[in-house]
Amino acid sequence: MQVIISHVNTDFDALASLIAASRLYPDAAVVIPNEQTAPVRQFLAIYRDSFDLIEDTHVDWTEVTDMILVDVASISRLGNHTGKLDEGQMTITVYDHHTPGENNVKSDHEVIEPVGATVTLLIEEIIKRGLPVSPLEATLFGLGIYTDTGAFTFPNTTSRDFIAASFLLEQDMNLEVIQRFSDYKLNPDQQHLLTQLFSEAKTIDQDGLTLIVSAHQIDGFLIELATITDKLLELSGADAVLTVVKMEKHVHIVGRGNSNRIDLRPLLEAFGGGGHPRAGSATVRKSELDDVVAQVDEHLDLILKKAVIARDIMSHPVEIVAPDTRVEDVESLIEQRGYSGCPVMEDGRLIGIITLRDIDKANRHDLGHAPVKAFMREDPVTIKPETTMEEIEELIITHNIGRLPVMEDGQPVGIVTRTDIIQVLHS
Repeated sequence: MQVIISHVNTDFDALASLIAASRLYPDAAVVIPNEQTAPVRQFLAIYRDSFDLIEDTHVDWTEVTDMILVDVASISRLGNHTGKLDEGQMTITVYDHHTPGENNVKSDHEVIEPVGATVTLLIEEIIKRGLPVSPLEATLFGLGIYTDTGAFTFPNTTSRDFIAASFLLEQDMNLEVIQRFSDYKLNPDQQHLLTQLFSEAKTIDQDGLTLIVSAHQIDGFLIELATITDKLLELSGADAVLTVVKMEKHVHIVGRGNSNRIDLRPLLEAFGGGGHPRAGSATVRKSELDDVVAQVDEHLDLILKKAVIARDIMSHPVEIVAPDTRVEDVESLIEQRGYSGCPVMEDGRLIGIITLRDIDKANRHDLGHAPVKAFMREDPVTIKPETTMEEIEELIITHNIGRLPVMEDGQPVGIVTRTDIIQVLHS
């Protein structure tokens, strides 16, 4: 028996990959795990009869001889019904876009590549073979790409995802359906949990980033903690959010990030989970909430990448001018050195900064002979060599300024400009 299967808590990329793989393996049974995300359940409530799916509880796993895993590479994430599988007696094929982990199954054939969505890999093979795709399939495949790339905004998004989406548009992908099912609304119980997590959130400012850890315990089981965590990240404006919720006997951890310096995987893997750098989860079975929260706090350093600081990106050395220096002399200096501005010092104290824009203003009034103190910007905002990239961005945005002198022991040792920030953001 040949089966195609994905992970429990099936999301749109997993469901789309199941159906796409069925195009490549038409003789295989498509197995849908019993646990799905709420948006997927809503989608299947309408469209289930359009797909030939078998629930995992209806499969005789002792008869499986060939297994195609999609959007997952670990047998342990397939659910409890797969306990009778004998990996040594099966042919295993894997299609996945997650970073390979220690628990990955030993496969006979695998396509594991860093694209935004697993279904992209399968679409590429469908295109290569010239296989037909219906408008409904194209729409489902589009949901897989759209949701797993954050509408093409997540850093794991690649040009291959855009090319795949372009192909789907040519197959009459329905964008209205994609928008409807990708925007999930919380029910009252989920909204109540979100409110509790928001009110009980613990904010941690660390290395220029804002992290939030929020824990709560509820009676029974509530689905869509991932979506609730997404909305908590949006509400809080934090760089990363970790929700730790005990439901029944188990503690569930969900992480979401909003910065290139966040990588949640090391922390979640410490609890036997995984995911993407900015999104992942783990379940700690038969544990106490306080114990897990304490362990999460101990592992917070694991999710932070090294900060880019002013010392790393500043221009140096710095040309310093006196307040009585003529504007035309400063202009000549700036042109020779390729600067966009210079600090103005008097009696060993920074009193201002003169920029090309200030010089242009003086020249428009034929005042190139005037001293720079007449046109300089007084009391400039300054930073330290250890100021992080995130803090620098905030200062530039808040004060609408284009350059920040870097001060150490009362002396300017460099300048960080908008250009420096742009180069880092796009490098």
